[in-house]
Amino acid sequence: MIEEGSKRGQAVVEKRQLFMEMRAQNFDVIRLSTYRTACKLRFVQKRCNVHLVDVWNMIEAFRDSGLNTLDHNAEINVSRLETILSSIYYQLNKRLPTMHQINVEQSISHGKLTIFSMKSMLATMCGGKIVDKLRYIFSQISDSNGVMVFAKFDQFLREVLKLPTAVFEGPSFGYTEHSVRTCFPQQKKILLNTFLDILMADPPPQCLKSPAKKLSHAISKSLGCVPIGELPHPVFPEQLEKLQDSMPHTV
Repeated sequence: MIEEGSKRGQAVVEKRQLFMEMRAQNFDVIRLSTYRTACKLRFVQKRCNVHLVDVWNMIEAFRDSGLNTLDHNAEINVSRLETILSSIYYQLNKRLPTMHQINVEQSISHGKLTIFSMKSMLATMCGGKIVDKLRYIFSQISDSNGVMVFAKFDQFLREVLKLPTAVFEGPSFGYTEHSVRTCFPQQKKILLNTFLDILMADPPPQCLKSPAKKLSHAISKSLGCVPIGELPHPVFPEQLEKLQDSMPHTV
């Protein structure tokens, strides 16, 4: 009990230190909320060394931990999350950052979070190309026929929009019940390539001003996901590939 209290106290101190360091960067002078949020998330990503973990390494870690066999709504406690993250950093010979909770703390309730929440946060904040991240996310929110399930995309938005809130940008990216349909206003059946086309469009269509659209650009602009000069994404087979089970990946 004393040891747990000591760990919580240390986490509070380190959390405060992280926020102080972030404020010292003076990101709040940036007027555009998308780029201001992007800079803050990039700072957290590098401060916690998450950028050193490629998305394919993250997917492999999910599989090796058996998370691909669990229901998305199943709960995972913080101690198991720490074990999974420790394993990821151990494999890469990196030290586990003590403040990794900053990426997921908004989803923790009574010391637990859902499998889907953890996957959404870590797949978003890790390193790698935005197209690979979005393909993995699509595999988590689509059915066995490779068609996006709107309710699952809505669930993903609820989780990933907590990242801006964690860096005090919640008002710029607040969730609304209309967010899903503002992302996909015309389409009734969303397949992988349509999903990628819409979320990777740059500049975005004027009709798409939703928080989800802004966050997509914040992520792609800030987290080192899109190398300069990268070509548009290739056309992928519409039959869904379950990335956590079948896609090749590197370690």
